[in-house]
Amino acid sequence: MKKLNFYFIFILLFINSLLNAQEKQGIVNYGYIKSLIYGQKQGEEYKAQLTFDSKHSYFVTQKDSLERSAEPQIEPVFTEGNDEKGTPATINLRGGRQIVNYVGNQVYFDREKDTLWSYVMGMGNIYVKEKRPTINWKFEKETKKIGSYTCLKATASFRGREYTVWYTTAIPIPYGPWKLNGLPGLVLEAYDSDYHIYFYFKNIEYPVKEPIKIDFIKQDVEERFTQWFRYDTYLKHANNLIEQKYERSLLIAKELPKYIPTKQKMENLYIEITE
Repeated sequence: MKKLNFYFIFILLFINSLLNAQEKQGIVNYGYIKSLIYGQKQGEEYKAQLTFDSKHSYFVTQKDSLERSAEPQIEPVFTEGNDEKGTPATINLRGGRQIVNYVGNQVYFDREKDTLWSYVMGMGNIYVKEKRPTINWKFEKETKKIGSYTCLKATASFRGREYTVWYTTAIPIPYGPWKLNGLPGLVLEAYDSDYHIYFYFKNIEYPVKEPIKIDFIKQDVEERFTQWFRYDTYLKHANNLIEQKYERSLLIAKELPKYIPTKQKMENLYIEITE
């Protein structure tokens, strides 16, 4: 009987330790160099942050409060944008012009629902809801050290770009910056083949000392905004915006003969450019 009680207590302690481990939360800070036009890391630099627990992750970048929190000396300058306050622009330390707003680019992932909610700047109040896209990662043999973590390499083609990521199984959760999820460890660095997009690791707090709320405030968003897009609808909307801007430039050219209208390219405006 004593032996049975011992095993019963041991099993309870083991289950409790698993539950506690699952509730660990973390915050990762990345740098994000956005070089959609020129590539090779020749673009604006932003701060990016990923918060997570065992069931959810929330990624945000190009958010004015996130930029100001670490760079209080930079004052926002408001320019024409897609909300009533405009889009603040700041000059960052690399000399590029940052485009930020109070929302930022966001991606929220719910593992239990296997669903992503995201917001893309520059498209109006457009939110995208989709089942988590499957990324067919190819696992490579290379390793490298990032901070104190040994990282493994993986590559994949995803929505128009070829990505390389470095992830660590020391933190065995399937999250990463933006939508680069589905690996057997946390992604600390990620970039596409021409460095149009480059996320690099700055620091991490894991587990966090104080509990954090991880949410996309979906209920609030659903009440205030009605334009929830599927991913394929998002692509059509993005292409329509490009056509509309080009048509406006053609009208301007009729009034200004020296003005040369140009059509913007999808790959120079958005991270995701294909199905």
